[in-house]
Amino acid sequence: MVEPVDRNDERMRSQRERGHFEHVVEASDDLYWADRTEAGKRRQTIRGLRLREAARLAPGARVLDLGCGTGAYTAPLSDGQDAHFVGIDVGPALLQVARERTGAHVAFAAADAGELPFADESFDAVVGNAVLHHLPMERALAELLRVLRPGGRFCFAEPNLLNPQVFLERNVPWLREHLENSPDEVAFVRWPLARTLGESGFDDIEVEPFDFLYPLTPRPLIGTVERLGSWLEKLPLVREIAGSLLIQARRPLRGD
Repeated sequence: MVEPVDRNDERMRSQRERGHFEHVVEASDDLYWADRTEAGKRRQTIRGLRLREAARLAPGARVLDLGCGTGAYTAPLSDGQDAHFVGIDVGPALLQVARERTGAHVAFAAADAGELPFADESFDAVVGNAVLHHLPMERALAELLRVLRPGGRFCFAEPNLLNPQVFLERNVPWLREHLENSPDEVAFVRWPLARTLGESGFDDIEVEPFDFLYPLTPRPLIGTVERLGSWLEKLPLVREIAGSLLIQARRPLRGD
């Protein structure tokens, strides 16, 4: 028997996440330590390109950027696109920074992923970076499926629990705090995550490991490590310890 979801617990979790990130943004517009280095900025570019490619945006598409934070990915995802972007996050202070980064061509709203303020089938794609692992998955996936049109794309980059550092961050308290992990965040293993997406109603599911470019890589070595990482991502077994997972799925077409 499935136990009922306690919405009060979910709202408290959302408040903790909001408090954590609004505290972080007071010190830096970049919410993650890994985004503040030269190699980290290159990782942002790579992730943004992969998400754009996975979203397969047609001209005029409506796109929801879930957990957009300070707009670090909203800007590169939306720039030059003939698409209508809406970024949401639980933290109004984060959205103020995002507005300054992106300008008037992106709309923003403070909203909880578990209670999206949009009508059914409002979007052609939902995208996000490092956000699903902060959320109560059951309710968030149900809401994202609801606001996607049939055939709409679901594209996220998330931390890979099989990566040694990610595993230690989630399981060693002092390291978790030192590396600015929020109180409730987790990480994913790709096979159970794919199964969860299928059980939630998505199809055309792909969850692939990527990202061997470590954020502290010295500037002169970034290109070399990036090329080596592209090769490692193709190696069986070795690829499973990459830092991130690229997640793609869709809402099924009617009649599928």
